Amino acid sequence: MSRDEPRADLLMLLMRSASALAEQINDAVAEHGHPTLRPAHGLVFQRVSGDGATVSEIATYLGITKQSAAVIVDELVASGYVSKRPHPHDRRSQLVRLTSAGADVTAAATDATLSQWNAASTTLGADTMASLVRALEEIGRDGTPRPVW
Repeated sequence: MSRDEPRADLLMLLMRSASALAEQINDAVAEHGHPTLRPAHGLVFQRVSGDGATVSEIATYLGITKQSAAVIVDELVASGYVSKRPHPHDRRSQLVRLTSAGADVTAAATDATLSQWNAASTTLGADTMASLVRALEEIGRDGTPRPVW
């Protein structure tokens, strides 16, 4: 197959790339002192950064059941990465937010992501990376992130 022919294995290439990137970031987070975390936890951290989120919102974001999201949140609370507090506008819900340890993990993951970006930019070039970003934004326009367990 030449470089100009359509690739029937596009999905597999994207999945391999996403998996490799997630593993590299997760390895960097582990080396930073957080060896028990999984890539799926990073998606929770993304969702609760800033103003926080309820367990229901986390479940919707991850595409999992509320019960599964509650288990993940409870694990992260027990590990000190997130906290649960009464929701300021909904007495039936609790707001999940990052703790300082969770913010540290997020910073480590961001640094690792930027390192991977820089390595790819060095290898592929800035123009190729810009084209790749535009293409992936278009391909994934209607998609949602899913955990890599």
